[in-house]
Amino acid sequence: MREQIFSGIFGYDIKYSLSPVIQNTMSRLAGVNLCYGRFDVPPEKFTVAFNGFKALKIKGANITQPYKVNVLDHIDRLSGDAELIGSVNTVNLEKDGGYSGYNTDVIGFIKAVKYEFKEGLKDKKITVLGAGGASRAIIYALIKESAKDVLIINRNIEKAMMLKEDAEIWKRVLQSGSTVIYSGFNLDNALSRAVFENSDIIVNTVTPSSESGELIKQFFLENLSDKKSLPLLMDISYSAEAARLLNSIGKKTSMSVNGLSMLFFQAIESFYIWTGERIDFNALKEALPV
Repeated sequence: MREQIFSGIFGYDIKYSLSPVIQNTMSRLAGVNLCYGRFDVPPEKFTVAFNGFKALKIKGANITQPYKVNVLDHIDRLSGDAELIGSVNTVNLEKDGGYSGYNTDVIGFIKAVKYEFKEGLKDKKITVLGAGGASRAIIYALIKESAKDVLIINRNIEKAMMLKEDAEIWKRVLQSGSTVIYSGFNLDNALSRAVFENSDIIVNTVTPSSESGELIKQFFLENLSDKKSLPLLMDISYSAEAARLLNSIGKKTSMSVNGLSMLFFQAIESFYIWTGERIDFNALKEALPV
């Protein structure tokens, strides 16, 4: 019998997460003895819980909100992407007993766009809604893939400006020619409005059920008129609220998708880090009841 591998997902209020069923399905497909569960931990107990995780030498974990940044203080080293982004969604116990941090959201997003829209990101004009933790990996991926123009739209302009400053560092390190600008939801300058109106893809990283959810919906309805070229839309969430948002604005986009394919692709990458086994996306999709 193969050695049992324990792993799970760290987050808060994650009872609806699909990660356990995805990872345990991949375990079955690969013939790996992996047991994956939920570590649903309130913020005030995260440090104690994660220290316990490390003390038990558990093989790995996915990290979701609100801990993708907090976990940086509790691991031993970072992969190249994770170090630049400053955000981790996967940790792995290495042979030397230390824990490494990775960000598989980057490859998950890149592969999801190619799978869903049948085209890459190079030379595309992209609008990203939101400047929180979830958007960092998206912006980084766009720069890495040499998107032409990247517009960050956020209600809090200061947060958008700070993300833009980080993006300029990523551009230098990755030697990318991407142009990155930012704006509020009012699109109050000609450049940001021009980039938005000519966007090939719009990516929503704002949780639809959050305070900004209704603002996002109203923004789409007011700014995606039938006279403009219809963009592709991806909402990185896969919640019921995201589905309702996509349904409400579907006629104003040429194609809209949720974040399930991104979730699958990043999960496949995490599974590979822990087990060395690469699962086929289509095989996983066929095996899952979602």
